[in-house]
Order: sequence, then C-alpha cells, then structure tokens
Amino acid sequence: MNDVKALTPLIQKRTEGVQRYSFLLEQDYNDAVPDDRYTYVAAFATEESLVKQVNLTIDGHHLVLKSNQILDVPAGVYRLEIWEMIDDTIHAIFPSNRMLKFSINYNTYDLPNGTVSSLTLDEFERRFKKLAAQAATGTFESPKIKVGKTTTLSSEQPATVEMITNDDGTITINYGIPKGETWVPYINETDGKWHIRLKED
Repeated sequence: MNDVKALTPLIQKRTEGVQRYSFLLEQDYNDAVPDDRYTYVAAFATEESLVKQVNLTIDGHHLVLKSNQILDVPAGVYRLEIWEMIDDTIHAIFPSNRMLKFSINYNTYDLPNGTVSSLTLDEFERRFKKLAAQAATGTFESPKIKVGKTTTLSSEQPATVEMITNDDGTITINYGIPKGETWVPYINETDGKWHIRLKED
C-alpha cells in the first residue's frame, strides 16, 4: 500500500507564493525514496474534476511543492494525490486509500465590499423565483428563468450569481451562498443584473 505524509500544513492564502510543502512517500509502511528516473506530480482536484497538475522536485528523501506553482488555483479545498510517472504514464499513486486535503484560503482582495453575507438556501430560492416571476415590464416578454446549481460556500468566500443564457432563450441562474447572516437577491437598477445583498432587519 502506498501512503504519503505531509511534513508541513497543507494550507495557504490565495496568491501567496512563498510557502514550501514537503512530502514523505511510504510503500508498505516503509519510507520510499523518490527516484530521479521518475517524475512526481501533485494532482489537485475538486469533487467534480481535476483542477491542476504540478511537477514536484526531489529534495533528498522528500518531494517538494512550492506555493508559487499554484498561484492560479482559485481559493477552495482540494483533494490532493501524488503521482509517480513513467513516460507520462501513472506508475503509482500516493496515498492508495484516501486523498490529502489542501486548503487555499481567500485573501482580502477576494472579499466582498461588505454587502453580502449569507442565506438559507430554501429562502433564497423562494425569493429568487418570486422575483424572477415579477421581472416582466409589460413592454416585452420576460425570459424564462430557472434556478440552477446551488453551491454552499464557506463564510470566508464571496457570494456569487452566474447567469447563463441557454440556446432556447431561457436563463439559468447558478449561485454560491456563503454561510453567515441572511441575504436576498435583487435586480440592480443600474445594470439590470441579478445581485445579492445583506437582508435588512
């Protein structure tokens, strides 16, 4: 069985490029010394897809990942595996029975302007559908709007609203909702787009 030990905490702020992460490989409960005939790759993935592959460097008995190699990875919690590659083919995967967790946190540049906090998903969807039904102005037929994918975000992440125009003219709204205080959707009069704001008591 293959395993890997992270010798440093696997967490950093997004865009921070000065961290260094060291890993120790194990095979059948014994230390496995990296072989410079092979290539070692750190594979970052979400629950849905592979996000990025990064070549690791060999430092004695350790493998090293530098944070400046993942500056373009968005904030989030990722599943991490280390692949031992031979001629672009995966030879071994570390660890065998699980995945490591690598957290990239938002920095202050990513935070909203204090206008968005959070919402219960049921309340958001009810209000969003009601507002969508009231969007007709009388001068044109309002596009058909449906609520699409809902993603629950951590309290540090900014809320998101994504509008997708489908081939049949309908509009799908996907939204990400951070945990915290209650917030509601609305149509901004200036740009005519959907936004979300902190609910006033």
